[in-house]
Amino acid sequence: METTPQATPIGRVIGLSAALALIVGVLTLAFAWPSAGMGPNEVPIAVIGPDEAAAQVQAQLDEAEPDGFDVTAVADPAEAETLIKDREVYAAFAITPTSVDLYTASAASPTVARLVTGIADQMAAHMGQAAGQPVEVNVEDLVPLPADDPNGAGLAASAFPMAMGGIVIAALIAFGVRGSGRQAAAGVLAPLAVGAGVAAILMYVLESIDGDYAAIAGALALTMAATAWGILGLAKLLGRVGIALGAVIVMLVGNPLSGMTGAPELLPAPWGGFGQFLSPGAGGTLVRSTAYFDGNGGEAAVWVLSGWIVVGVLLFTIGAVRAKVQGVRDETKEPAAAAV
Repeated sequence: METTPQATPIGRVIGLSAALALIVGVLTLAFAWPSAGMGPNEVPIAVIGPDEAAAQVQAQLDEAEPDGFDVTAVADPAEAETLIKDREVYAAFAITPTSVDLYTASAASPTVARLVTGIADQMAAHMGQAAGQPVEVNVEDLVPLPADDPNGAGLAASAFPMAMGGIVIAALIAFGVRGSGRQAAAGVLAPLAVGAGVAAILMYVLESIDGDYAAIAGALALTMAATAWGILGLAKLLGRVGIALGAVIVMLVGNPLSGMTGAPELLPAPWGGFGQFLSPGAGGTLVRSTAYFDGNGGEAAVWVLSGWIVVGVLLFTIGAVRAKVQGVRDETKEPAAAAV
């Protein structure tokens, strides 16, 4: 005689509903909060002219956006161009009685480029009112984005696949490959293959980035490897809990704080800077620097990503040695138990 399954207790239903509300709330906060609080935060820019001119512009910007910009005085447009192409500043202003000349690099951040262009327009309007004559704005984009993706949407959208790619690599290796040696080999080969594939899509299918294919594929592979090895090490040491912990760090913390959709300096302080110490943020910076700036500005990102790989390999090694020692102990106990 079949028995009717008991209904789930109402307390469990309420608890499940509360847990789901908490999980979805955390996800919403993680992904929406950085965008909702987006605004300039010590964005580095340059002013062509003497220190007095830079101080005047700094005062004007502080009045409009307190602590929004960090202004540096440079001698001439050539020095400003060097700083922009080295990714030390996002833009440079040259102010004369009749014009506001703006040098920018939309490839560094289309959002910042639009922001400083708006500021140049405001400066020109105020100067024109004070002088009683029009003041023109001249904008020169020193490092533009590709014509097929002028807003940088493809590169920004790649942030999620880059983060998820590392997680998937780690999970598939942890659960689908047996043997520590084979897992380590897969941890080297898989990021290389995935990086090559993603680079081909971004460059030749979406045409979102330019540059040397091998260098961009290498930057993507290093990013994938940093995420994958960090999670793989946690998985080797903690099992499924390690996979979950690594995924939370990468997706709920690292991805929203990567700055890929705007710039790290547009995220609430100090989270934009903190995000650059996680693999999604460092990887995004490295890929952008490699694609558009001949690697300039990506040195710190290489060190961060390499650090994640080293930590992951260390955790993986500890977990592998511990598992091997435990296996030897189990084999030793089995004959003893059989003799008894």
